[in-house]
Amino acid sequence: MTSAIFEVLVPGLWRIPGQDPDPATPALLARMLGRGHLVGSTSPGWEAAAADLLGFQRVSSGRRRWLALPVSLAAGMTDLVATRVEDVAPDEWESLRAAILPELEQAGATWHTEVGGLPTLDLEGEGDWEGPPPSVALGRPMRVPKLDSPVARRLQVLGNMVQMLWFEHPVNRERLRLGRMPVQGLWFWSPGVPAAAPSVQRIAGGGSLARWLAEGAGVSWSADPFDSEAELAVIDVFSRAEHEDRRDVLLESFCSDVLAPRIARLRSGQLAEVRLHDPGAARLRLRRADWRRFWRRGRPLVPRGGGTASPR
Repeated sequence: MTSAIFEVLVPGLWRIPGQDPDPATPALLARMLGRGHLVGSTSPGWEAAAADLLGFQRVSSGRRRWLALPVSLAAGMTDLVATRVEDVAPDEWESLRAAILPELEQAGATWHTEVGGLPTLDLEGEGDWEGPPPSVALGRPMRVPKLDSPVARRLQVLGNMVQMLWFEHPVNRERLRLGRMPVQGLWFWSPGVPAAAPSVQRIAGGGSLARWLAEGAGVSWSADPFDSEAELAVIDVFSRAEHEDRRDVLLESFCSDVLAPRIARLRSGQLAEVRLHDPGAARLRLRRADWRRFWRRGRPLVPRGGGTASPR
């Protein structure tokens, strides 16, 4: 009997409390919800969930690699909104980076540009870091994280200096003149260090962030989220779907393109288990024996906290 497992990280699949349930749940997904084991999830975001499966572990000391994503900032009374800026031209980025190099050197940080242009820093520091990953933090109101460790305070000082140096930078003055979003700061996040054997050997989808995690863990990555060889897939379109008709189309595509082929493999014995994980909302585990429980009625996809967990 095979022990192969397929897991898909699908942020936004379950609606948040207060939102109306989906008008209809595709039949295949309803059967999975009715027959599988459904529990809650406390994962802070798909990047953290993927990092766990790829063998990353959080550490409290030593040198770590941090994402350093360029963001635009809008501050409120008690929170702020950081929005990722993705249209920075190479010459703009080089000019901005040159302006902060002395601060990076003073902080003991080493700058890297990963494959695909993803900026990162190597930085040593003591203590834990509780900052949420980009998919959870960026584009949404969030409170300033607690500065309760040396590394958090070090990053805060560095981040404040970057904001000061970039506030009136010529690159930003020109971007504002052209009606483009200014680059006002850096968003830091670290998955930890790759310290354990990955439980998957191929990840698909998730863009440059998933590729960065895969390379750090030494596993293969595919840009195609429907890659049939992947043991872990990232489908993040639901977290960006704004219109109900668009969400309906995405649900149907998700079921036919991602779930149906895996259920066929589950039924034939090529897979032992299929897992759906909406980080922070719910996790569904469906084993081959569960699929045979045809007497269990299908269940609708309801908002998280609205009956998502199945009694067992």
